Amino acid sequence: LRTLFLSSCVLGGGAGWSLYYLLRHLDRTLVDPLVVVPERGIFGTRFDALGLRVEPAARLHHRTAELRFGTRNRATAALSFAWNVWDSARLVPQLAHLMRREKTQLLYCNNMMVKAIGALASQLAGVPCVFHVRNLHQQWAKVKLYGNLARLPRVRRVIANSEASAVPYRRYVPGKVTVVHNGIDLAEYHPEVTPRGSLRRQLGISPDATVVGFTGFITPRKGLVPLIEAAARLLATRPTLVFVVVGRVPVGAPVDHQAEYQARARELGIADRFLFAGFREDVRPAVVDFDLLVLPSFQEPFGRSIIEAMALGTPVVASRVGGIPEILTDGADGLLVAPGDVAGLAQAIAALVDDRERRRSLAQAALARARTSFDVSVLSARIQALLLEAAAA
Repeated sequence: LRTLFLSSCVLGGGAGWSLYYLLRHLDRTLVDPLVVVPERGIFGTRFDALGLRVEPAARLHHRTAELRFGTRNRATAALSFAWNVWDSARLVPQLAHLMRREKTQLLYCNNMMVKAIGALASQLAGVPCVFHVRNLHQQWAKVKLYGNLARLPRVRRVIANSEASAVPYRRYVPGKVTVVHNGIDLAEYHPEVTPRGSLRRQLGISPDATVVGFTGFITPRKGLVPLIEAAARLLATRPTLVFVVVGRVPVGAPVDHQAEYQARARELGIADRFLFAGFREDVRPAVVDFDLLVLPSFQEPFGRSIIEAMALGTPVVASRVGGIPEILTDGADGLLVAPGDVAGLAQAIAALVDDRERRRSLAQAALARARTSFDVSVLSARIQALLLEAAAA
């Protein structure tokens, strides 16, 4: 099955990593992939190792709001948005031509940014299309836009990474929707084979310290403000406690939220123990150095950082929001709190910081759940079957 995989996520993030692992576990005797991305990004050498054909598309952007000028203001932001939309419109016939040239039999759209482009190009080329939904569409305009795109006859299947992200599509195309959770490569994410201690050495953190960590993009929806406020409550009475944020502001983001959060940590007098460690292509050495991982999101379609921590034997505190309750059962293999509840978040973190045995028991249960429910080889086989089915239909 000649399949074109279209994605704008090549600089990190859950959607990019999920696509990489899907491509890695495809049965190449059944699926012949061509990958179209804005650039090779952090996956270039990984794509080469898989023997993939990769075509960079200059008119495909990481974000529709990606700034195209050296200075940001209202005018340059508006012009950048219009320029990127125009590029996307011009990319549609080019993509259709590429599919005809390559005799493509299926188009797979990996993330939100490429769905409109892919849906229109598939109609133009007469090629079946599959949406992989990895976002929560909560604004009325986006729900209507993507719901109606999914109604197009060439869009044969909508794969959602959680029941939460599937909700808008079930309203428009219930017969096309299937939920397949994101998976984790259990051979790579294994607590016994990942070296420990490197993050603590790099940051000068004592081996005896208790480290509460976060991994992911530094954006408001990830809930770092409540985490900073909760940290301020806990650090005053726990001298060996340290918080570490691993990640960066998304490329093209309109605001440098990291600078804002660092300033807030300074205001609260905790900047020396609330550390920003920067972006890491490989988060495993960081996560195994955490005593627990916290994901206090306000919005989360799935939460890939959670299953990474589970597979590495690191206990998790997370928000009861979006797809997260589909991953964790509160009190059994993790702790869940209401999004934005600073007091509840501080209490949940304290419950694990102060109780090593409870951390251990939750981590063991989470590891077992990761191995039975989130094995990427099993989940990729399910996705592959859906791709074959969509093309055959």
